[in-house]
Amino acid sequence: MKQLFSVIDIETTGGYAKKEKITEIAIYLTDGERIVDSFDTLINPEKRVTPFITGLTGITNEMLEDAPKFYEVAAKIVEITKDTIFVAHNVNFDYSFVKQEFANLVYKFRLNTLCTLKLSRKIFPGFKSYSLGNLCKSLNVSLENAHRAYADARATAEIFNMIYKKDIEENKGVNINGFSINGLNSDLNIAKVKNLPEQCGVYYFYNSEKELIYIGKSKNIHSRVLTHLRNEKTTKAINMRSAIADVDFELTGSELIALLKESHEIKQHKPVFNKAQRRTINNWGIYSYEDSNGYICFHIEHIDKCEDKCLSVYSSKSAATETLASYCEKYELCQKLCGLYQSAGACFYYGLGECHGACISVESAESYNKRAKEFISEISLNLTNVFILPQDSDDDKQWLVAIKDSKYYGYGSVDEITDLNYDDMLDAISPFPENKDVRQIIRTYLKTKRCYKLLKF
Repeated sequence: MKQLFSVIDIETTGGYAKKEKITEIAIYLTDGERIVDSFDTLINPEKRVTPFITGLTGITNEMLEDAPKFYEVAAKIVEITKDTIFVAHNVNFDYSFVKQEFANLVYKFRLNTLCTLKLSRKIFPGFKSYSLGNLCKSLNVSLENAHRAYADARATAEIFNMIYKKDIEENKGVNINGFSINGLNSDLNIAKVKNLPEQCGVYYFYNSEKELIYIGKSKNIHSRVLTHLRNEKTTKAINMRSAIADVDFELTGSELIALLKESHEIKQHKPVFNKAQRRTINNWGIYSYEDSNGYICFHIEHIDKCEDKCLSVYSSKSAATETLASYCEKYELCQKLCGLYQSAGACFYYGLGECHGACISVESAESYNKRAKEFISEISLNLTNVFILPQDSDDDKQWLVAIKDSKYYGYGSVDEITDLNYDDMLDAISPFPENKDVRQIIRTYLKTKRCYKLLKF
């Protein structure tokens, strides 16, 4: 599907969108090569037009008396501009007025924009003036009845088609699209890409065989996807860029939910261009218990064989052993009490002076357990039964992340929590597997962000 562009011009009662109103709108729909549709109408602004505006545009109060009001043509404007790029000469002016008229109707009008004033300076450098009238003269474009929307929009559409053609031929469409079309998959719908939401969520890339090849997350999906399409710095980036035939997304409201969802789905689907989190299911865990002498001890078990509370899970026994050994050294714990050394008496490291002697009761349980608890605090989430309530959501939902028995339990959403009890909130949670990646995601979020609340249950 080829990208369509809505070339728009308006006339107004004045220059300030929040105070003034549109008196005329004209829309020419083009694919960059030819005009395929159009719509124009006078609009009753429901206020008087000043003599100055009449002198400039030729539009009188009498001409507007029987014209439709904006709300009467709003649906037509939405229909003709759907999935298009909003194009105008000095686009901020026209776009701000159209957005404000829709805002007055409590409707959020949003399109990506292009400005022919800015584009013409890049594509046709060297002209003395880039006002619409002078640009038409320089490019030999007919402009009769200037300052009427239908005439200005028609001339702007012709200029845009000239810009489009030259940009595609000389720059591979970089100025029009924001990225080069050279090397892109021919199946990729550019219009769909440009209309991706500027909201938080997870996005998905598919190849021409409809196979999922990449999963990513961003606080601004639209911006992040464009970054991928602009990236030609590495062989991997170029290969992925050329393979993208379709893009999909799911809004998550909160960045924390996006991070957790992305992590889970990468592990579940293992897309070919995702490598950092393509680890398999975590089946081994580090567990703790207190021995008969009051010392906190640790051991590694397969999660199916141990019903005790697991502190942390790993993809293999060796990965769990390496982690436990590393923390044993960091916190000067006893290797024997950590299940890493077997002997009837003192552990080997006591003889080297690297163990304080907890294995033979030289160090007291109280002293030893302080360091053991620091290890537990670092390796686990250090939260027992609590809901994390992100406050950074860009939708109208309250998202919940549940930590149950010091382990990540899952996430979900509710409309509001004021009338809900804890059981209702838990019912809203979809359970997901815990692993060290999600624990690190949650730890980092709680440490670096301030936009959340904690609710114990």
